[in-house]
Parts: sequence; C-alpha cells; structure tokens
Amino acid sequence: MSRLPITRDIRIASDLRTAVFEDVDLNLFDLHVANHGPGLGVITDRTFRGCRLQGPAIMLVSIGVQFTDCNFGDPDGDMRNLVLRAEGKRALGTIPFRNTLFDGCEFLNVGFTGPSEILDQLLRVPGTA
Repeated sequence: MSRLPITRDIRIASDLRTAVFEDVDLNLFDLHVANHGPGLGVITDRTFRGCRLQGPAIMLVSIGVQFTDCNFGDPDGDMRNLVLRAEGKRALGTIPFRNTLFDGCEFLNVGFTGPSEILDQLLRVPGTA
C-alpha cells in the first residue's frame, strides 16, 4: 500500500540521530549537521518511511541506497532537472548517504548526484510529481 501522497500535518523530527524515521519531516542539512557536523561524514544505515525530506540540498546517493515508492519532487516533467553529474572525481557540497532505505518518502527542493549507474536509474523514474 502506497504512503503517497503524504497528506498529514507537518511533524518535525525530534531526534535527528535515530536510525529509523517514520512519518516525520526533516531538513537534510539539519540531519547532516546533527550527525557529523558541516562538511564531514556520510549518513549511513538509516531508514526513512513516510517522511518529507527537504532541501535545499544535493543528496549524494551511494552504495546500498534504495528508493521505494518515492516522490522525488517536481522535476517540471523531466527527471533530468533533479539529477546533477559531477565533472570531477568528487561531488563537494553534497550530503552523502549510504546503506539507507527511503520508503514512501517525498523530497522537496532536493537534487541528486552519485555514480553514473545510480543516476541512470533515477533518470528512468517517471518525471511527474
């Protein structure tokens, strides 16, 4: 059963260090700072179910990240509007995720980057919000 669209009232996540987030709203930069400080570390081994994840942010999608039944935001009909490819070996200024499940989540003002094979998968997602 799909969790989308998320129609509940806003419910701000109270603990940004937990491993499982369910039916809460959070800002990705706040999550990153609460767990590693700005410019450090990878957010890993987390589960997000029925969450609204908000930017502005660029998510670096890495090994073991899974998206199930997610709304990636309004790409204006084209997922290429949400995908960014780094020209060099690194994607500086991003919020990196590894071994994380996003199930029935909505992304607001979030772009995505990562290895080409991951970005190619994202580009195959239908481009409607």
